[in-house]
Amino acid sequence: MSALITDALNSFISIFVIVDPFAVIPVYLGLTDRYSEEVLRKIRRKATIVACAILSLFALTGISVFSFFGTTLPAFQIAGGLLLFKLALEQLGANRTRVKDEERDESLNRDDISIFPLATPLLAGPGAISTVVLQSSKAKSTPSLLMLIVAIVAAVALCNLVLKLGPLLYKVIGKTGLNLLTRLMGLILAAVSVQFVLNGLTSVVNELSKNMG
Repeated sequence: MSALITDALNSFISIFVIVDPFAVIPVYLGLTDRYSEEVLRKIRRKATIVACAILSLFALTGISVFSFFGTTLPAFQIAGGLLLFKLALEQLGANRTRVKDEERDESLNRDDISIFPLATPLLAGPGAISTVVLQSSKAKSTPSLLMLIVAIVAAVALCNLVLKLGPLLYKVIGKTGLNLLTRLMGLILAAVSVQFVLNGLTSVVNELSKNMG
């Protein structure tokens, strides 16, 4: 049971830091200043449900989706780890692009931003999806997979809580404080991504040693 809880906690942290809701706050505030609090509450609730559904789907299908294209687990671990490391470097520089300019402009003309861009790509983006797939590859049993789903729901729910408190956080700690938190998230993500790469490389080396032996 302790191992399941540890894995779930690791998954929760990984998902939370890759989403990095503190860096999303300025984008979120810019897109939602025209909505009332009641409408915002509905938007956040819908975005949470959709984001959890997207990430849970990839958690359940896992590496099998990529295996269809002939991708092995070690290959995905290395590729996913490198992708996350790139995002980590961007977070360390506090310059990770969350939404492209054309996507932002399109969002400003939408009546409902809950699915796009809030649910995806802000909450369930490529980085979060890669993280979930990598974490699901370590789930060897039904209970561990269920704990991953719990971690997904908890991480996305906490991210939305941070966004709800966004105006207050922005007022209290400002842009500088949010950038500091983003850099901290980036440091944690860098360590997580390097571990994914090391796991992939270890699997490759072990397989080569077995074949040569």
